Amino acid sequence: MSIYKVTFSYDGTNYFGWQKQIGQQSIQGEIEKVLKQLSKSEEIQVVGCGRTDTGVHAIFQVTRITLPIDINPKALMRALNSQLPDAIKVVDSEYAPDDFQPVFNAKSKTYRYVFSEKKQPNPFLRNYVTYLGKDLDLGKLNEACQLFIGEHDFEGFSTKGTPVKSTIRKITSCNVFESEMSYGPGLKESVFIMEITGNGFLKQMVRLIVSSIWSCAQGKISREVIVGQLTNPSAEKLAPTAPPQGLFLVKVEY
Repeated sequence: MSIYKVTFSYDGTNYFGWQKQIGQQSIQGEIEKVLKQLSKSEEIQVVGCGRTDTGVHAIFQVTRITLPIDINPKALMRALNSQLPDAIKVVDSEYAPDDFQPVFNAKSKTYRYVFSEKKQPNPFLRNYVTYLGKDLDLGKLNEACQLFIGEHDFEGFSTKGTPVKSTIRKITSCNVFESEMSYGPGLKESVFIMEITGNGFLKQMVRLIVSSIWSCAQGKISREVIVGQLTNPSAEKLAPTAPPQGLFLVKVEY
């Protein structure tokens, strides 16, 4: 068997997330379908570094691919890119050691969440930006961000999914900054971007953190309430889960 470390970028707009599901179109499912054709075998395996939700995007989804045949990594990259849908592309491919595990070997992951104060969505950016229709103060957003830095129990900022041994995670940085997104020749729109880096993330953790930061910045919940949720997690969420459109997995460090 040959083992590869392959990195994908994808637009998750029209997919039911990373993980393959019966009767649903997924990123993992599309990749496996092509690999089975290339290898002429059902004995292939694709394991991703994170399970992005429906509508969520990735710039840097690292995978472990196991094949029953040996293909030069760059030839594998070319073959995948020639047959995968336009929304899914390989950006890097190399051989990996037998013990490579994209989830457990990762030292950190970085996500970005893009949002706007505007109410009316830009038709060209609606799948990549969440439009809130509410005024937000950058200083207050960043004050709320600081509450999440450090090692905490994030059970109250997650939803049920694959069972995990622990809900303790360490966030090393979290901040919001102003930026611009291009959507046409010479056309740009102002947006906010929240960037968060940690040693791991639970199901919908980033989206629940984002929505809590919005609520805190708007005065709907206090800083003390967030600290309380991190100290003594409650099953009742502080805010609704933020929409998936603005979320991107942008970096994984090994």
